[in-house]
Amino acid sequence: MSQSITRSRFKLLALITVFALPAILAKLVLTQQWYNSGVTNKGELIEPAQTFKSLGLDNPYQGEKWQLGYLVPAQCDAFCLKQIHYLQQSHIALGKYQQRVVPLVLVDKNSDIQALADLELDMVAVNGSFSQIVSQFEYVIVDPLGQLVMRYPQVKSEDELIPQSKGLLADLRKLLKLSRVG
Repeated sequence: MSQSITRSRFKLLALITVFALPAILAKLVLTQQWYNSGVTNKGELIEPAQTFKSLGLDNPYQGEKWQLGYLVPAQCDAFCLKQIHYLQQSHIALGKYQQRVVPLVLVDKNSDIQALADLELDMVAVNGSFSQIVSQFEYVIVDPLGQLVMRYPQVKSEDELIPQSKGLLADLRKLLKLSRVG
């Protein structure tokens, strides 16, 4: 009789361990931050949600196209022009999605407009409220409804431009693939 009770207790402990151990391990992994979350976007989501309208701006492509913008700094040097070149190249690399996106240069009151004289990109004027969300030297993705979706922080060197552009392109393709708007 005692051997049967011991065997039953062993079975009960084994059953409890089989079901409790995964939950305990999962809790341990999450609390010790051994797990990286499944975020796949390369840019930073703009939260809380902001729109052109809420910032007091007119969106020239409202309801029509996605916008890939670059906020021109006060002094647009060779690095700035290279970023604008990558903006144009990213637009070309979109392939079949190219018609759904328009590349823009965003200018505020401090932007160096003279450096943009030879460029064939649309220019959109932004205000100080916009510049508080998206800083100079940064890319931004805007959806057709005028909502600022994602921003790409300023990089420090030219070596970081290509990975940033690849990340921007990957995020934009994913957004376009999943979007039913624009």
